[in-house]
Amino acid sequence: MEKLKRVVGIAFIENGKLLIVRSKRSSKTNSWTLVGGGIENGETEITAALREVNEEIGQGFEFCEEDLLPILCFKELAASDYDVIIEMNMFLATKKIHVDLIPNDEILEYHWYSIGEVNYNLSSSIIDHFMPYAIQKGLISV
Repeated sequence: MEKLKRVVGIAFIENGKLLIVRSKRSSKTNSWTLVGGGIENGETEITAALREVNEEIGQGFEFCEEDLLPILCFKELAASDYDVIIEMNMFLATKKIHVDLIPNDEILEYHWYSIGEVNYNLSSSIIDHFMPYAIQKGLISV
């Protein structure tokens, strides 16, 4: 029986590059994802996104609801557990990151990704959902 897990993903784009992260969880499948994670009990998509940005970027980076633009919502199999279906609520960050990106308890590595780089195993949520959206909207050029 498949379980449903609600998650959020936050896309930061600067200078035509997308911020991707390799977390402790995604490193198990050698994949790179967006900043984000699970929605906890009692949280809305927005409060979960704000919490995840605070946990994964931190360093005094102030981020609020006005800095989030809801862009996509979809369901797919979880990359780390094929018995789980994720419902991804994806946001576009409208604020630039003005702090150093330093690995922490959750994030092992950060990378500003350009289309065409081959050394990064991107999650299906990025490849199948975010990239087509970003290209269509002119956020990232091919």
